[in-house]
Amino acid sequence: MPQIVAVATAVPGYRLTQPEVRALAEAHFGPGHRRYLSVFDNALVDERHFAVPPDWFARGAGPGEANDVYLEAAKSLAAEVARDCLAKAGVEPSMIDGVIYVSSSGIAAPSIDTYVAETLGLPRTVTRVPLFGLGCAGGAAGLALAARLTEGRPASRWLLIALELNSITFQRTDVSLQNLVSTAIFADGAAAVLVAGDEAGLDGPLALLRSTTLRSPGTAGVMGWDFDDGGFRVRVSGTVPDVVRDLVPEVMEAFADLAGPDDLASLLLHPGGAKILARVEELIPDARPRLAASYATLAGFGNMSSATVLFVLDQAIRDAHPSPGALSLLAAFGPGFTAEASLLRWRDRRVPEGRPSET
Repeated sequence: MPQIVAVATAVPGYRLTQPEVRALAEAHFGPGHRRYLSVFDNALVDERHFAVPPDWFARGAGPGEANDVYLEAAKSLAAEVARDCLAKAGVEPSMIDGVIYVSSSGIAAPSIDTYVAETLGLPRTVTRVPLFGLGCAGGAAGLALAARLTEGRPASRWLLIALELNSITFQRTDVSLQNLVSTAIFADGAAAVLVAGDEAGLDGPLALLRSTTLRSPGTAGVMGWDFDDGGFRVRVSGTVPDVVRDLVPEVMEAFADLAGPDDLASLLLHPGGAKILARVEELIPDARPRLAASYATLAGFGNMSSATVLFVLDQAIRDAHPSPGALSLLAAFGPGFTAEASLLRWRDRRVPEGRPSET
């Protein structure tokens, strides 16, 4: 059975509180949007981290310059979080069989995992699997993929890296309401997870029992990127919370033979926004205390797209300490519109406490 051996997180060095970001947005979007600024107060975000300084948003950048920032920052942040993850696991880089790199906020060919392999000294034979376009669902999808790959090779060890630099996709000329709403929640961050097969000789705090993918028909347009002369332009429909509400019961049904809602010690959900978590609470009785790691991640880091649910996982490992055998549901929702979910079982192992490193 696949094991989650270690989780590490990292954030870039520019930290802004929500009032500071709100002030920047008010200056940028102007008086015509002032009545919508309450979205910053209702987002349940306290602070966030960015790869670029505040004046970068006012100055603006074309897609070429923005992607150059992505390449430079992603290389160092990905290597840092991968190194930390392996150190937590007590695993040498030479022991890694494959790397899954998940990101939808920048373009790189070769993909960033190449530079991670070179910087850390991973084997020349390491398998590389870059994933693009999964958005907020990417971290959960990458975790499920790593688990499936270890089932085929039970002695293998897979390093999953999810990294997003949403700040560099900000378009100065886009004064739309959806860009304002996105400005209220999105942030930058990276997470790494070491997943090992049951013959890899490693032990971890969680076992991955089963994963599922569920796509909602006819919803491909509700979330994603549009690409124009300014670069990535965010597309997020106001119907997203309702689509999530419709998918959650199907996600629960996929694991019904193993666990019902009352059997779950925690709900490790991607906090795409306050409304997403509210919809889940409407559907699952007594969900709020079991969403503690999701709310804490949203408050401390905002929505870092694919990396966010892995921050939630890290928070739960450090704080939850359920009894061995307890079950948790990890789930994220993203473009497609798709739910990616895994049922996890806690094992009798504790990990060192700590907070994400900053670069």
